[in-house]
Amino acid sequence: LENIYIVVLDTSDRLTTKKEYQKFHEEVNLLETLKHVNIVTYLGTCLEDNILSIFMEFVPGGSISSISFGPLPEIVLCKYTKQILQGVAYLHDNCVVHRDIKGNNVMLMPNGVVKLTDFGCARRLAWMAPELINESGYGRKSDIWSVGCTAFEMATGKPLLASMDGIAAMFCIGAHRGLMPSLPDRFSSTAVDFRETCYLVGMAMVSEARNLISHPWIRIVMVWLRFQWTI
Repeated sequence: LENIYIVVLDTSDRLTTKKEYQKFHEEVNLLETLKHVNIVTYLGTCLEDNILSIFMEFVPGGSISSISFGPLPEIVLCKYTKQILQGVAYLHDNCVVHRDIKGNNVMLMPNGVVKLTDFGCARRLAWMAPELINESGYGRKSDIWSVGCTAFEMATGKPLLASMDGIAAMFCIGAHRGLMPSLPDRFSSTAVDFRETCYLVGMAMVSEARNLISHPWIRIVMVWLRFQWTI
């Protein structure tokens, strides 16, 4: 089984159509080389007339945002966050920056495996890191910021700064340099520390994805889960 995404190319100008197709084709060619359990597999493209079809691995569970279970328990939040980090770490190891990590782009398999999808698509303001809004570039740190935002979304059942419109959220993120709302009180101090570590964007102490996989919050929860499986 596979998902098929359809893109209608602008055919008003032949050169423009060719450039648009080349842009999508090069991106998908790159993604076809990425093989990881936490990355949705891109299978190829097909161009007929002005219709570009992108074939992808089928993920029947839908996105994290589309699952109407409300805020996730901390154990589940940790399991999903670790898998997101594993996917991000793999991308960064291969010199790829996702650019749009958020609940809508985190897919869930029925067996609980999390997969990242939609690479290079339009970025939403609520997940933009401060250096993007302040026009100082985009890199691995920005993906880490977005992981923190996605963890907040899974923990609360709603996106970061959901009460603000896009422009207000943009100015808030740009002005506060990562001083964003904390996790609800029901979460452990190590979970709060993890989320805040993701938000230290643009500072020397910001962690890489592989370092965050070893964060105490994730290590403690994973040890607890292994203990539960043995009893």
